[in-house]
Amino acid sequence: MGAGSMPILVSVLKTLELRDFAIVDELMLGLEPGLNVLTGETGAGKSILVDALGLLAGGRADVGFIRNGQEHALVQGMFAAGDVFAAARRLVAGGRNTARLNGELVSVAELTQASGRLLAVFGQYASQALLDQAWQRDQLDRLLPQAATKSLEAYRAAYARLRTVEREFETLEGAARDRERQLDMLRFQQDEIDAANLAFGEEEALQEELVALRNAERIALALAEASATLEVSETNASDLLGTAQKALDAAARFHPFPATLAEELRGLSSSIRAVAQEVAHFLETFEADPGRLDQAETRLATLERLKRKYGADIAAVLSYRDQVAAQLTQLENVEHDLATLAQERDTLVGDLAHQGASVSKARARAGSTLAKKVQPLLKRLGMAKANFQVALEAAETPTPNGMERVHFEFSANLGEALGPLQARASGGELSRVMLALNLVTGASQPTLIFDEIDAGIGGRTARAVGALLSQLAQQHQVLVVTHLPQVAAFADAQFSVYKEEERGRTLVRVARLDRAEREQELARMLSGTVTNASLGAARELLSEAHPASPS
Repeated sequence: MGAGSMPILVSVLKTLELRDFAIVDELMLGLEPGLNVLTGETGAGKSILVDALGLLAGGRADVGFIRNGQEHALVQGMFAAGDVFAAARRLVAGGRNTARLNGELVSVAELTQASGRLLAVFGQYASQALLDQAWQRDQLDRLLPQAATKSLEAYRAAYARLRTVEREFETLEGAARDRERQLDMLRFQQDEIDAANLAFGEEEALQEELVALRNAERIALALAEASATLEVSETNASDLLGTAQKALDAAARFHPFPATLAEELRGLSSSIRAVAQEVAHFLETFEADPGRLDQAETRLATLERLKRKYGADIAAVLSYRDQVAAQLTQLENVEHDLATLAQERDTLVGDLAHQGASVSKARARAGSTLAKKVQPLLKRLGMAKANFQVALEAAETPTPNGMERVHFEFSANLGEALGPLQARASGGELSRVMLALNLVTGASQPTLIFDEIDAGIGGRTARAVGALLSQLAQQHQVLVVTHLPQVAAFADAQFSVYKEEERGRTLVRVARLDRAEREQELARMLSGTVTNASLGAARELLSEAHPASPS
């Protein structure tokens, strides 16, 4: 791919910023879409940049990364697009390390989750986290046909619902074991409250009645005295008003004013007689029945007992009764609910088996396809005797993602037994296997970093590695650390990593190379020195890698 045809990706790593990281004081590395290559002498510090990117992707923090004499180190990546624009790790000597997304403090787990969607680091150590069973399964599932993908989605939905149904069934089953005891208790409470036949406002009325019953004698004496004062005694209010009225009537024959007052007294006399009659009637009907007093006190005691057990007042007691009734209904329906859940569980188990079988068959076919496509790529990548297989191990019980576990198995040499990829491949082999896998399955992350990918290879194999990296860079941003000019020649952007001394300290520097500088660097990589012959070979490498580029 020529420099003028770099892909436009949804999200790429635009810049990598380091401050006081390892032997880097300050570094701002601007990257391009396509294939970015880091070259330099052995020990120049290229691995430091990979370490920094690994840290950004959620790798383990080590205070040894902090530059000698400094208190903290910073690694920050700026992305061109996506929901994460800036991701950063700050390491603090003797303090608490921090992680940030878009300037906001987050946990390392949150940073890993976010940045893990954007970049993947493949190398001797950085790729170990990517090689767990879940990652391998996801890579294989990228090759599933659409029908199998839908079956997998249906399987996962059925599995999630089955777990929920099983939890609900277990809860109800536990309730069923105590069902009779709970039913007896709840029925007793409901019957006790119902038997009391409670009514709103009853308690207040009873309390008023009790006050009257407990003071009946005082009430009777006071009313008798009032009756006597009004009408019964020899000198009573009614007679006195009558006498006064007659006197005013006599005076009224001579003056109109007494007549008005006499009329008012007649009204008062009528009112007093009416009050006196009411008092007399009340005295005739009023009874201080000891039996009624006992009844009222007993009833209030019943209400107090119910309140102590079930609520602060009558309204609360009646509300509790409604809750009891609802619980009774629920418990009485437990058997029906258990049967319904058991039926749904059986249906889900059947669905799980059906969808899981479909996924298993599709995975078996996809595993065979993946192995067949990866195998020739491994040969092109210098591993002619290597063997790669996809193993599907039946799970004892269904898992959230299928009926089997997926393992990538690898052997590097003829006659060597297959074993787990992460255990059998060296750092360089692992990087090349990951390159092959990403070419076949397509990586989910837009930015891929490869370290040690050229370990133990050269010549024609190195050129194949470069060509395949260039092919991968058509769809992804790729960053590669290499010692091989055949690989570096395919770069869309090449960077030279070198060391320099400043004020008695050794520091790492990175410079982007133009076309002429690339020729010089490739010539050095080819022969160790820059000669006309090595420059000619370097130009030839660049022309072969970028046939459309100007010479």
